[in-house]
Amino acid sequence: MRIFTLATAFGLVISSTMVNAQFSHLRIERVEHQNRVIGTTWRVYAVMQQEGDIIDAVYGDEKHPMQISSSAPFYQHKSGSSLASKVMRIELDRDPLLRFDSWFTIGAEDNYMNSVMVWVDTSIDEFDQFDSTGTAFYTRNNAWFVTPDKRQAMAPASKEILLMQLTSTGKIDGVINLHGRTRGVTDAAGVIRISQIQETGLRFTCDPEAR
Repeated sequence: MRIFTLATAFGLVISSTMVNAQFSHLRIERVEHQNRVIGTTWRVYAVMQQEGDIIDAVYGDEKHPMQISSSAPFYQHKSGSSLASKVMRIELDRDPLLRFDSWFTIGAEDNYMNSVMVWVDTSIDEFDQFDSTGTAFYTRNNAWFVTPDKRQAMAPASKEILLMQLTSTGKIDGVINLHGRTRGVTDAAGVIRISQIQETGLRFTCDPEAR
């Protein structure tokens, strides 16, 4: 799967005109869970340069594989999922441990108004393997995504878009790729200018020993 094929599937029309706003960096947040589960819970965010910029896919392809691994298994709750869109908000109230399940998303932390889906272009469903076994996630041909018209794809006032939550007793390393577009800017002629965001080989580390 090439990201340009994915963009076509989303129905995107991207201007080649560049504007001075796009992806800035990844931010890692340590989530306090007061030892209710074993390990450390982390959240990974894409930080944009302006409110309204869009991330619509996190992907791996032949040239840019995606890998999220840990030196110990990921925590996977029996009622959880590889996608936050399948984590029922009502179940979070019934079972607080579900709040620390490991999952992928774009901009939303449970099923409420969450349209994130997976693009599986191979016979092997790496998302299912990640959820059922807690082992590393690796793909050269899959993605999780939302269509760019969804509010959850757009950077809020904080400029941060949530991408995943991971819980493990080990050190986590990741390499991901992002696709999106900048917020439309209307020029003096009334033309809306946007540019494609495509960031590859973005690395992050979640180390429970780091201070």
